[in-house]
Amino acid sequence: MQSRNIYTVLTKISLVILTLVLYTESINAQKVESVYLSEMKTGDSIYIVTNREQNKSSKILSFNEKIQSVSQLVFLKVTFHEPDSIVNQILDYTEFISQVTSIHSDWLLFVHGDSKTYEQSVMRGFDIQHLHQVKVIVFSWPSKDPTINGLKNFKKSKENVKKSMHHFTKLLQCLDSLEKHHKTFKENTNFSLFIHSLGNSYLEYLFKFSTKDNKFGLMFDNVIINSAAVNQEKHKEWVEKINFQKRIYITSNRQDFNLKGSRIFTSDGKLLGEKVETPIADNANYVQFTKAVGFRFPTGTTHTFFIGEVPEESKNIRDFYYNILHGIEIDLRNETQFIKRKDGVGYDIIF
Repeated sequence: MQSRNIYTVLTKISLVILTLVLYTESINAQKVESVYLSEMKTGDSIYIVTNREQNKSSKILSFNEKIQSVSQLVFLKVTFHEPDSIVNQILDYTEFISQVTSIHSDWLLFVHGDSKTYEQSVMRGFDIQHLHQVKVIVFSWPSKDPTINGLKNFKKSKENVKKSMHHFTKLLQCLDSLEKHHKTFKENTNFSLFIHSLGNSYLEYLFKFSTKDNKFGLMFDNVIINSAAVNQEKHKEWVEKINFQKRIYITSNRQDFNLKGSRIFTSDGKLLGEKVETPIADNANYVQFTKAVGFRFPTGTTHTFFIGEVPEESKNIRDFYYNILHGIEIDLRNETQFIKRKDGVGYDIIF
């Protein structure tokens, strides 16, 4: 009996060590700048809004991993040039709004997660735009300090979210104004908000501690809380305060390797993007990817399955993200794509 207990303890220790090694590698393994780099075309462009500090020592326009001290946001148009370079062009707010409203397409505001340089956040925006054919605005925030490791970086990124809430609020106010004062844009365009992983902390802080100053108009068709690296406990309280959208979708995967690492090696509890438990928010739709995606290699695909091999292999998942990012209401009653869960926590998507 004693030897069996020792074996169990050693097994658990080995699993923790293995998780730590793979988790750290998963966070830092971002050498590939774009999933669809070979398919990009010269002249393709997206829009960026950032609160990163400009790198004054560089001869070309670039940004470092610090929050800029001033309250203003920087608006940019970023254009892809072959073979793999990008050109940044700063726009004033008026020109940014003019260009966005002149493009007749569905639009998406994308907020990335942890451990992304400016260039990586830009290319992630290009990837989403390329695969899902929706025009993308990226909110690029400081989330990768090259001088520290993955776990310390994660904690610093969480602090950066808190320190830059005024920037995120200002961005939403700008977009709210866009919706209110450009009627043709509002009438002809679906506009959605897609927040991935740790980026969901912005949404949590905004509505968890919301005030009258944080009231917005009906800006978004869909709000997608994707693979959220925020505590799931009491999420119902702040999710039900979100009021600038028609619909909310929350995705999760119980085998999400990145989120398991965050929970094991930090003080975080169960994470919303990993395991959802009741009580759940009455105004949200829950879609679970555990049976469809689960655990697989490379481990990053358990956390980021809206681009790359998973949507390429699964038409159901590709169609789900395409429609949801285009602001379309998802038919969760479609039994060829979804199965209603018996525990009452939303639906399982079919691979």
